[in-house]
Amino acid sequence: MLAARCPTDELSLTNCAVVNDKDFQNGQHVIVKTSPTHKFVFTVKSHNTVLSGNIAFSLPQVGASSSAPVFPARQCIGTMTIEIDFLQKKSVDSNPYDTDRMAAEFIQQFNCQAFSTGQQVGHTMGRGAVCVFGDEQVGSKGIELGLAIANSQVIFEKAESSSLALIGKSKTKQGRQSIINPDWNFEKMGIGGLDREFSDIFRRAFASRVFPVELVEQMGECGGHTTQKNNPEGCGETPGTMTVCGPSPAWRLFVFRQLGANSGLHIIIFDEIDAICKQRGTMQGSTGVHDTVVNQLLSKIDGVEQLNNILVIGMTNRPDLIDEALLRPGRLEVKMEIGLPDENGRVQILNIHTARMREHKLLGDDVDVRELAVETKNFSGAELEGLVRAAQSTAMNRHIKAATKVEVDMERAEKLQVMRGDFLNSLENDIKPAFGINQEDYDSYIMNGIIVWGDPVTRALDDGELLVQQTKNSDRTPLVSVLLEGPPNSGKTALAAKIAEKSGFPFIKICSPDKMIGFSETAKCQAIKKIFDDAYKSQLSCVVVDDIERLLDYVPIGPRFSNLVLQALLVLLKKASPHGRKLLIIGTSSRKDVLQEMEMMDVFSTNIHIPNITTGEQLIEALELLSRFDDRERSRISQHVKGKAVWIGIKKLMMIIEMSLQVRANPVCVVMCFSLSHFLSLSLILFLSSAIAVVEP
Repeated sequence: MLAARCPTDELSLTNCAVVNDKDFQNGQHVIVKTSPTHKFVFTVKSHNTVLSGNIAFSLPQVGASSSAPVFPARQCIGTMTIEIDFLQKKSVDSNPYDTDRMAAEFIQQFNCQAFSTGQQVGHTMGRGAVCVFGDEQVGSKGIELGLAIANSQVIFEKAESSSLALIGKSKTKQGRQSIINPDWNFEKMGIGGLDREFSDIFRRAFASRVFPVELVEQMGECGGHTTQKNNPEGCGETPGTMTVCGPSPAWRLFVFRQLGANSGLHIIIFDEIDAICKQRGTMQGSTGVHDTVVNQLLSKIDGVEQLNNILVIGMTNRPDLIDEALLRPGRLEVKMEIGLPDENGRVQILNIHTARMREHKLLGDDVDVRELAVETKNFSGAELEGLVRAAQSTAMNRHIKAATKVEVDMERAEKLQVMRGDFLNSLENDIKPAFGINQEDYDSYIMNGIIVWGDPVTRALDDGELLVQQTKNSDRTPLVSVLLEGPPNSGKTALAAKIAEKSGFPFIKICSPDKMIGFSETAKCQAIKKIFDDAYKSQLSCVVVDDIERLLDYVPIGPRFSNLVLQALLVLLKKASPHGRKLLIIGTSSRKDVLQEMEMMDVFSTNIHIPNITTGEQLIEALELLSRFDDRERSRISQHVKGKAVWIGIKKLMMIIEMSLQVRANPVCVVMCFSLSHFLSLSLILFLSSAIAVVEP
C-alpha cells in the first residue's frame, strides 16, 4: 500500500491510519514498517475519500509502507509516557497546560486505539495544535505495542528545549532541567578554594531550583537573587561577565522571560556592578543615565512583574559604592564575601595551576604542594598563580646561556623541571601577598634588634606573647588590644614590632603617622579605616598603631588635637572583628596622661609600661649586649656609674654610643676627651641636654 496524506485536518488529528472502507474495517489495527528495524502500530479508520490501495497518515511516513497481518488486541497499555511539544513553533503559548486535564482528554479521544514506542501522534489541546511524540523507551516487560484503555495512565513530559509549560500531577517528576552539568568540575574550570562559598550560594540560590515546581509554589518561595562581594582583589569573584552600557542593554538582559517557574534557570552576571549601580543622586550631570540603570534593575528584579527564573549575580570589591536599594531583601539579598583562601583552598588552587606541569612531568619530585600552601598564608588566587609563573621563570632562567647573545641550552632545556627551590626563591623575592607583611617597613622598626637590658623588657615580651596566645586560642575574646606606654626613646615601637613578628600572624600592618604626612583629617580617617578593614579579611591579624598622639595631631600648646581621628580610633579600637576573624591591636604612646584625658586608655584591654634605663647595672647590661666597647672600657664606665641612678632611653643610649665611637676614631676628639667614661658622664650632659643623668645616690 502507498502512504498518503489525510484528506482532511479532522482525520489528521485522529492519529489513525485512514484507508478505503473496501480495504479494512474500523477498529482493526495494522503494523506499519518504515524500515526493517522500525515499525509502528495504527488503529484503522475507513473513509470513502481515500483511494483504494492507499493508507493515509497524519504525518506521512517517508517512502512506501507495507501492511502486516492484523494485530491482535491482547496487550493493553498500563502506563505510557508521552513527550510533548508544539507542532507549529510560531504559535507558541506561554500559558501553562494542565497535564491532568490533558490526560483525561487523551484517553477519551484515543480509547481502544493502538500505540507503539516512538510513534508520532497529533492532538489538539484546547488552545492550539500540539504535536505529541511517543517516548522511545521500552517498558520493563519489553512491550512495544499496546492499546490505550480507560485505565491507562498517561504521563506527559515536555520535549527537550521546548517552551511548553506543564502543570499538574500527570507529568514526569523531572519537572525542571538540571541546573548543574553532571560533568561539571571546578578544577577543570580553574576555580579552587571556594568550597564553602559555593555551598552557601547553592543553598540560598539554587536549592529551590532542584525541587518540583508545584512544591516550591505551595511553599510560596521564589528564586533567590545573590550578590557576591569581595574586597580582596584576585580571589576569583569573576567567573564570568556580562557587559552593560546604559539603560537599554540593561532592559534587554531580561528578555529571557517566557515560561516563568517552568523555564530553565537564566543567570545574569554583572561584573564590577558598582560601576553602573552607584548611589542615585551622586553622579554629576543632568542626564541621569546611571540613575535610570539602577531604577530599571530594581523594577526588573523586584518590580510588579518580577521574574522567578532569573538569577542575578553582582560582583564588586567596592560594596560601599552600590545603591543601598539594590541590597535590600528581595533584590540582591544574598551577600557572599569571597575572602582569602584557607590552607585547603590554597592546595586546590596550586594543584590547578601546576596540573599541566604535573601532567607533562615538568614538576620536580621535591615539590610539595601542601608545604607551599602552608608558606603562602594570605595569598589570593591571583597571587598563587603569579607564584607559579615566577617559579617557572626562575626554572627557565637556569637554562639560558650567559653569552654575548641570549641563547638557550637545548640539551638541558629538554630536562627542564620546576623544583622546590624555584618556588621558595620566588616566594622570597618575587611575589608578596597584598594582605601579608610588608617586610621592608617592618624591618626598619627593629633594624638594631631588641636589647633585653633588664626585667622590664623581658616582662613586656612575655606579656606580649601571652596576649598573642590569647588571640590565637580564645574564642571569647577575638579582639585583644594592648597599649605600650612609656617615656620617649624607650623602644616601644621596636617592642611592638617584635611582638607582632613573633606572633606569626599572616597579616601584620603598622599604622604609623609617618605614612600620613599632609593628610587631611578625613583622609587620615579613611587610611586608618582601610588598614582595619584589610585586617578583618584575614583569619589572624595584628595591627600596630604607632605613636598615637602624633596620629591625633596633638600638641601641648593650646592644646590641639584632631577630634575626628580620635573618634575614629575610639570606634575601631573597640569594634569587634567579624565572626571567625581574630585581631590583635598593639598601640604605642609616650603621653599616657594625654590619652587618659581623652578616655582612650579605657578602650585597650591592658597596658604595659616600658621604662627607661634607670640603674647603672642596667646600663652596663645594655652596653654588653650592644658589644660596642671592650672589657676595659666597660669596666671604666661601670666604675663611674656604679651605685648611681641614671635615666636614659635605649634609643638615646645607642645614639650616644655611636657618637662616642666616632670620638674614639677621631684623633682631635681623643685629645679633647680623656676617656669614654668621661665623655659619657660629662660631655653628654653638656652637649646633649641631659640625655643621660648621673645622680649621686
